[in-house]
Amino acid sequence: MKTILLSAAFCAVINTSIAQNAVKSTVPPANEQVNATDPKKDIAANIATLKQADTFSRWINACGMIQTMNDPGPLTVFLPPDSAFNQSLPNKFNQSPPNKIDTATFSKKKFDLIALLTYHALPGKVSAKNIAKEIGRGKGVAVFRTISGAPLKARFDESGNIELIDESGNKSKLLKTDLKQKNGLIHLISSVLIPKFKSI
Repeated sequence: MKTILLSAAFCAVINTSIAQNAVKSTVPPANEQVNATDPKKDIAANIATLKQADTFSRWINACGMIQTMNDPGPLTVFLPPDSAFNQSLPNKFNQSPPNKIDTATFSKKKFDLIALLTYHALPGKVSAKNIAKEIGRGKGVAVFRTISGAPLKARFDESGNIELIDESGNKSKLLKTDLKQKNGLIHLISSVLIPKFKSI
């Protein structure tokens, strides 16, 4: 009986240690440094002022999603940097340069763009600590429902840090977490999250 209790206690300590390690904010690479957000402003307003977030900001404007991002919510947004759009955006958008979409492409792919952007947001205020707890409850994998309706997975990587796994199987690391907003939180991530696009 004592052996069982000691084993359970040891596992609890290990799990707690992993969760605590996972919620530590990591610093983005030098070329991806970001300025602080204003907790008195809404998500859309802060994204517009963040360095390396120009693509995401322009797209939520073009798709008419400013009101969504300024909704009292609260909302939690996973924000990829401009460089991530260059590296991992689906070929279906066929842009040149990759982070700029021409008018013709936009008119054809607007619903896909909206699906892509809304896949980067969760309803509610979901902190890194909340994500870590859900991973523990899910025995290693947590599944969140984005505001697009599509599922997004989270787990710990081999270093004990939180990584997101999208519907296409791509992985994205949390670079900086829990940037407070008037209507929620922003987490900076390393890659664009790609949902399964639906045929219309």
